Amino acid sequence: MVLEVSDSLLGVLLASVAAAGFAGQFLFARLGTESGEVTDGVLIVLGCNIALLTPPVLVLYSPPYVDLFTPYSVVSFGAAGLAGMFVARLLTFKSIQAIGANLTSPVIASNVFFATVFAVVFLEERLTAVHFAGIVLIVAGIAVVSWETAAATGPEQSIRETGATLVVPLVAAACIGIEPIFISMGLAAGTPTLPGIVVMAGVATVGFVGYLRLTDSLRRVPIRAASTGWFVAGGVSTTVGFVAYFAALEIAPVVVVMPLLQLTPLLVVVLSVLFLPRRLERVTWPVVVAALVVVVGATLVSLSG
Repeated sequence: MVLEVSDSLLGVLLASVAAAGFAGQFLFARLGTESGEVTDGVLIVLGCNIALLTPPVLVLYSPPYVDLFTPYSVVSFGAAGLAGMFVARLLTFKSIQAIGANLTSPVIASNVFFATVFAVVFLEERLTAVHFAGIVLIVAGIAVVSWETAAATGPEQSIRETGATLVVPLVAAACIGIEPIFISMGLAAGTPTLPGIVVMAGVATVGFVGYLRLTDSLRRVPIRAASTGWFVAGGVSTTVGFVAYFAALEIAPVVVVMPLLQLTPLLVVVLSVLFLPRRLERVTWPVVVAALVVVVGATLVSLSG
């Protein structure tokens, strides 16, 4: 009993660290994209992920390290990296630059809605009443975010233009929603979590560099730029978030971990008020309410899954 209580408390701590780490990514991205390029930010964050995660893999596991992987697990984790660490992160950074961290984070939290849809379509899971209630709350929260986005961007922007603005974080949320399906496939193939995340980051980096080359935007990252420090901080923050999240799930029940993890949008709002200058973030009561509604809805969907 003492061990179970200890594991639960440690799970709470790790899940809280994960939520703070993911919230930090939003804030540091907002600060970095004020003067820096989104593409530089994504590349630096991916580099931090690889640099921070590779040494522990080399220490914790014995060579030859290829024994940790199978072709199936590499493809699965690689697909997760392309969806979550490449496409979703690129779109998330673009959204943060365009409408801010506070309006982006509740929309990104709708990823559990997309995860539910994918599970129903591809895994033939059933949609429960609790699922439906959570989805309604998520949609309601995003509706408030839409209203606030229109207010923040000015009356000259049409409803269609506002909707187009929100498509970017919604597509990012969809990519994050399908990421766990690929991760579960990789874990089922026998690859441990930490090496799997390294594969995700590596494949995402290769994919992103290829994207930069195809779009003729591959250039030397401005290491001395003022934004670089913020992007590095974002890379460290999101790496800590990933590790803490998976570690929490390994030792604590989902019902303990997921509600805390879904607090990320609220943490973004609170930390924005405390630390970000007002010229970067416009925090209003509707934004707070929207974040709260999405958190409740995402928690219901996560726990009922």
